[in-house]
Amino acid sequence: MSIMTKNKTTKKEVKMTPIRKDEKEHLLNVCNKKFNLREQSISTEIQKDAQELADKKKASFLKLIKVDKKMETLIEAEKKYKKHVQNKDELEKKLLNDVNKKAKEVQEHLERVSKVRSWNKYFNDWRGHNIDEPPSEEFKAILNTACYDESYKHIESNHKLKAQLDDMRDQVIMTINSGLALAQTQVEVKKIYNEAGIDYFLPKALLQLPSK
Repeated sequence: MSIMTKNKTTKKEVKMTPIRKDEKEHLLNVCNKKFNLREQSISTEIQKDAQELADKKKASFLKLIKVDKKMETLIEAEKKYKKHVQNKDELEKKLLNDVNKKAKEVQEHLERVSKVRSWNKYFNDWRGHNIDEPPSEEFKAILNTACYDESYKHIESNHKLKAQLDDMRDQVIMTINSGLALAQTQVEVKKIYNEAGIDYFLPKALLQLPSK
């Protein structure tokens, strides 16, 4: 009598079946979608932080690459040229030549810096073709881009989660392909999603299922 009672009160064992092909495909699609969205989110975060850093560094960036003095003399030459643009042809020619000379100095300096710092930037050979579009403005535009690019690389290289994201994606894929039951697979991948900062909803009923 006691043996029968024991059998009746024993919980019914849940038969764990391997994850089905369609379930696996769904989970892999969800994995890729969520990690792609997370990568986009992180990329936006890095761009924002890089722009903030570039804005902070912009004022000192010219000094950092030791072109600030040359840029100052170039801008001063441009101001002088514009101020005397109505003067005699000889003075105009002299001032424009001075702008050309200083623009060339800046150009050559930046070309050397570009090679050292791997900017891959092209600096036009300005020859006084349009003083209304002064060379300093073109140089500053290129330098702002270079400053941002360097800031982006700095922020990206120090972003801990960015470096780990590919490994976390691989962990999810390996878990999905491990042959575990669906419930256990879902629980395990949720842990990884949480660590990656990715929302992944699981019904409470599924979380309460035995994993073994």
